[in-house]
Amino acid sequence: MPETAGNDETLDLLCNEDLKIIQKKEGYRFSMDAILLANFVTLKKDERLLDIGTGCGIIPIYMTKKGFQNRMVGIELQQGLFEAALKNKEINDCENVEYLHGDVKTEMRELRKSLFSVVVCNPPYTRKGSGRTSPDDSRHIARHEGHLDLSLLFSLSASLLSRKGRSYVIYPSRRLGEVLYTAKAHGLEPKRLRFVYSRDREESNLFLAEFLKDGGVGTVVEKPLTIYQGDDYTEEVRSYYSLKG
Repeated sequence: MPETAGNDETLDLLCNEDLKIIQKKEGYRFSMDAILLANFVTLKKDERLLDIGTGCGIIPIYMTKKGFQNRMVGIELQQGLFEAALKNKEINDCENVEYLHGDVKTEMRELRKSLFSVVVCNPPYTRKGSGRTSPDDSRHIARHEGHLDLSLLFSLSASLLSRKGRSYVIYPSRRLGEVLYTAKAHGLEPKRLRFVYSRDREESNLFLAEFLKDGGVGTVVEKPLTIYQGDDYTEEVRSYYSLKG
């Protein structure tokens, strides 16, 4: 497949042009949040990873480009995003990555045939019935919890994880209490938290969390992650875009 985008697509070159991502010009496009989440994930040798709502496939492809050769599966509900993920797998030579098209709820029987060590999700941030409604269906599905609310996400994750498997998410900081409560209700114990700040001396806008299935009580709060220093990225975030973070 040539490394070119269709008339309704863009080809974005990231990470010193080591990462190539095709996306639709209109509709949902991935944000930095996916890169932050990918760098928070711990993935050990031979562990299998599932990315729920993989979008254009950015997280498995990015992690592969960072050097992980683990088997990774991404599942995506939206046809257009799924097709972009397949293209991105090919142009980035990610033979270790597999993408599935469908609703994770209806694909549970197939997915549970071989449980995962790690489940990742960059989820819809906005509760159903709240926030501004996007006129674009693709953005609306990706941003609102109509198809994947908190309780469902953690229920599915717990069912798809092997014992002592790990779940990773990124959410707005205002939802911290709700996220921790819901995860624990599904047997997922918070083990690591990291708060994200746009700039020093500002309130946290996002947090990253790692949960352990059937884990014991005890949570590590890691040092803050700051995105900008002045008008530039911080050294840590710059390292993410050179695939060194």
